[in-house]
Amino acid sequence: MSAIKRVTNTSEAEALAALLNGDTRTKPTVVVTVASGHTEPYADVERIAAEIGDLADLYLVTTGGHTWAFSNKMTPGTQVYGGAGRVYPIGLAWNVDLKQAPLRFAWNRSEGKKLTGQLIDDALDMAAAAGLFDSARTASTRERRAGTVRSIMSERALVDLGGGDMASIPPQLAQAGVPIERVLAPGMAVSGVLEKKSRWLDIRESRPTAEEALKAYAAGDVVPAEVRSVLAGSADLRLHPDVTVELFRSDVTGDPDDDLQALLTPGEVVLARVVATGPRWRLSLREVREHDTAREALALYAGGPPWLDPDAPPPAVVDHVETVPEPQGVEAVEAPAEAAPPEPAPEAPARPAIPTPAMMPRRRGEPVRAVRPTPVAAASSPEPIPMPEKEAAPAKKAAVQSMSLQVTAIKAEKAHLEAELAELRDQVSGLRNERVQFAKDLARAARQVETRDAELARMRSQLRRAKQRTAPPEVALPVFADRERGFRHLVEAAWARRIPVGEQATRPLPEFAIGERFLDSVDALEGIALDKIADVVMEVLTGLAEQSTGRELHQLRTSAGGNAAPQSRPDGAVCYRVSMQIHTPSARRLHFWKCPDGTIELSRVVVHDDMEP
Repeated sequence: MSAIKRVTNTSEAEALAALLNGDTRTKPTVVVTVASGHTEPYADVERIAAEIGDLADLYLVTTGGHTWAFSNKMTPGTQVYGGAGRVYPIGLAWNVDLKQAPLRFAWNRSEGKKLTGQLIDDALDMAAAAGLFDSARTASTRERRAGTVRSIMSERALVDLGGGDMASIPPQLAQAGVPIERVLAPGMAVSGVLEKKSRWLDIRESRPTAEEALKAYAAGDVVPAEVRSVLAGSADLRLHPDVTVELFRSDVTGDPDDDLQALLTPGEVVLARVVATGPRWRLSLREVREHDTAREALALYAGGPPWLDPDAPPPAVVDHVETVPEPQGVEAVEAPAEAAPPEPAPEAPARPAIPTPAMMPRRRGEPVRAVRPTPVAAASSPEPIPMPEKEAAPAKKAAVQSMSLQVTAIKAEKAHLEAELAELRDQVSGLRNERVQFAKDLARAARQVETRDAELARMRSQLRRAKQRTAPPEVALPVFADRERGFRHLVEAAWARRIPVGEQATRPLPEFAIGERFLDSVDALEGIALDKIADVVMEVLTGLAEQSTGRELHQLRTSAGGNAAPQSRPDGAVCYRVSMQIHTPSARRLHFWKCPDGTIELSRVVVHDDMEP
């Protein structure tokens, strides 16, 4: 459990700022603040300390004048105060790129749970990025364990290790950046390294590599991919959390004037056709048609769920607008202000200080009038001066009159101050009401922006699909009197489309023969597009099918026995079978003969259960 270091004075606040801006930190630093008027933070610092363990340092900054000292020592935009929290990663890059150390808000106590979770996740993300989970300093507290995932809750997977022993798996110890419900599922068997103190189970070593996982995809497959980023003329898509593929405008639309930012939304899951497999993956959105059957997204662990959901709604991306809750009661006016830290607490003056314009915010469109009370001389009791008895009476009378006048003046001043105080109280009450209204307006605006963003994402998706539907069809057989010539044209077009110009010399399209039953089987077979058949034929001819595990290229045997002889002809040709579809009912297959001289002769296209050459 991480120790909670409290920052309660100016010297401690300045020391914290110096630590954050120095180069001696070896782990992330979590800073939690206390809102003005409160003694405890909105965030649950005890839970943060328990979950981050020794992976990060934890500081709690109390409210008071020392918050100014901390803020004045920090780069503008990197401060934290007013009940908010921030995690600072190792290094100083966050001073330039503020997104590396996001500010996390809580508007009231009810928001504390969300703030707590955000700070824990930020700390674990930064610790994982820094390799602290693998640090040798924790080796003595770790052991290898295996168990079963029992449930997914609070963005954690709960694992039963047996004998009533439980552990948790956060996304950072399974697949960082992917929701845990898209990585693990109840009932899965998992194994890894257990950190005894925090009860974290690190299963990353059992995760297949991206290269191993992507072997399931073959050229020609239609697969889900996540849009990572979009520019006007290019976009990055993720086939796997660790594999990003760049697309260009021509891969998405046939209109050279299209802006891809109007067609794609970061975070959206789209369907793309695999044009070329790794290590240099190529994808195309233009070649996806409505009738295509898409492959399921990869599972990141054996037995796990697909890491992407093509049917998920496009995400709403809200830029520069914090979504805040509707203010509830008095606490709503205690929201942390971004403009400036809280005012330092005064040093217990002898009498209450009169508010000044520097201490009070201005009313909307109207300055607050300064209060300038009339100075009142302090009443004192002078040393009595002996005087004759005859003069004493008039002197006493004059003294009484003077004191009476002073009392009257003080009463008048008191009435004046009470009137000014009542006016200031009215102003404060009005400012509080305005602040509540501002918070409501901000919350309403944030919801409207989020709604509009979601609508924009849906419209982008619809526009892209509309362009794909209106694209010139590529499935129609060209108008040739000779059917064979038409099919050869499709195969050559697939080769020219999918093989990059720079590779066409080293991967030429060889001559091939078309068997007498092939074109009739193409006409009779339903459930697969003609251009897809031509694509697979092109892969067989160029050797791509042999490199793709998804094509399942193998010899067609005379029986189901493992030692059965392959189907062959008297001329020595051997029959081969290749998958054109998988994971679909009656998945279609291509049969072809490989002749002794290496020539390919296309035999038939069939459904899965048809084993005739």
